[in-house]
Amino acid sequence: MNPNLKEFLALRGAQYEVVPHPDAFTSQEQAAASHIPGRSWAKVVIVKERDGYVLAVLPACCVADLDRLKGLIGHGPIRLASLEEILGVISDSEPGAIAPFGGRYGLPVFLDRELLRDREIAMPAGDHHTAIRMRAAEFLRLAAPRIGDFAVHEKEKP
Repeated sequence: MNPNLKEFLALRGAQYEVVPHPDAFTSQEQAAASHIPGRSWAKVVIVKERDGYVLAVLPACCVADLDRLKGLIGHGPIRLASLEEILGVISDSEPGAIAPFGGRYGLPVFLDRELLRDREIAMPAGDHHTAIRMRAAEFLRLAAPRIGDFAVHEKEKP
């Protein structure tokens, strides 16, 4: 588990469970390795927008519809951040294993409503072999996201 994330959670009195799992690199693989449904796994997508970067958080089984997300952000063009940009913004986590707490980096968080359907949410903990699980209400308290609808199930992609 990322030590900076552990400190962030401790300082806020967060209630969570650590879930170790075999090495996995995509969000769907991480969810499967943790025995957690993809609909309950928070995948983080870093998006470049007019004023900087934002974290888009959606279920692992989905992809971000950038047009819908752009409407939620409310201004200017957006695009997925490049790997180099991600490493420049979030240097303490392994790419593909970023925990969805944008406040750690001064970034706004946009959460797809689909993740709130289950009582608990799981997410990467900064590396490819550790996850954390917490109640959805606890995640909302810690992440303070703007909630909207921008995820599309991968099987629904055109």
